[in-house]
Amino acid sequence: MLRLVPVALASTCGLLGWAVLAEGATPRTSGLHEVRGVKLYVETFGSGPPIVFLHGGLHCFDNSFPRQVDYFATFRTVVGIDQRGNGHSPDTAQPFSYQEMADDTAALIQQLGLGPTDVVGHSDGGDIGLLLARDHPELVRRLVVSGANLRSGEPPDETARRLAEPPEEVAQRFPVRYEDDYARISPHGREHWPIVAAKTWALWATPVVINAEGLKKIAAPVLVVAGDHDFISIEETTEIFRGLPHGQLLILPATGHGTFKERASVLNPMMRAFLESPDPTATER
Repeated sequence: MLRLVPVALASTCGLLGWAVLAEGATPRTSGLHEVRGVKLYVETFGSGPPIVFLHGGLHCFDNSFPRQVDYFATFRTVVGIDQRGNGHSPDTAQPFSYQEMADDTAALIQQLGLGPTDVVGHSDGGDIGLLLARDHPELVRRLVVSGANLRSGEPPDETARRLAEPPEEVAQRFPVRYEDDYARISPHGREHWPIVAAKTWALWATPVVINAEGLKKIAAPVLVVAGDHDFISIEETTEIFRGLPHGQLLILPATGHGTFKERASVLNPMMRAFLESPDPTATER
């Protein structure tokens, strides 16, 4: 999620208990899987057809979807992935890239034999999900994205300023609890937090995540979700929806960026209905 204002993020996530990791659910399996030269941490819960969850920036699976695990694991296999350098997954020397993370996710889905699978992505995870569905259509059955975006919307001089900002200064933009959450589960410890914060800050400056032509290539049905008070404008969310061949749109009232926590009681059954509804592309084949 590129145009995120850290102070606003802190306020929103603080109300939602950002620092509280998932409680109640016990993973059926957990561990690292090596793909494309990186190691990704994966947790699975429940049983049934798989559903893959992709977290947002500066988050991990545990603190992004605690209210989805208990719900979906009663009838689906919930697969939670920590992207490279996030959560339990080790970092690499390379900058963060939406494209690299999408390709990592594709390789992991192939390695685990999950595809074609349903995918749910929040914020940066939604961006990754769109690229995954565009480039690896054979792996994505249906996709839900919330708080996804198309572009940074920043002028080049602001992008350059952001990329030149020292990691220690970037890290100070975020509340200490972000650092505490990272330090609690990261294999690198607290001293690596400024590096991850700066790499994420630079990721959010990506000029174009996916363009109109890319959206047109997505064959899977996609449920596009946002809050009416989301960081991403309703206009940009609608642009994503209208650019998809098989898009559906859900704007949640009185809701910010944290749709999966703020509106879980509404969003969970609506996602289930979308994922279990008849295939709208079936008549075209």
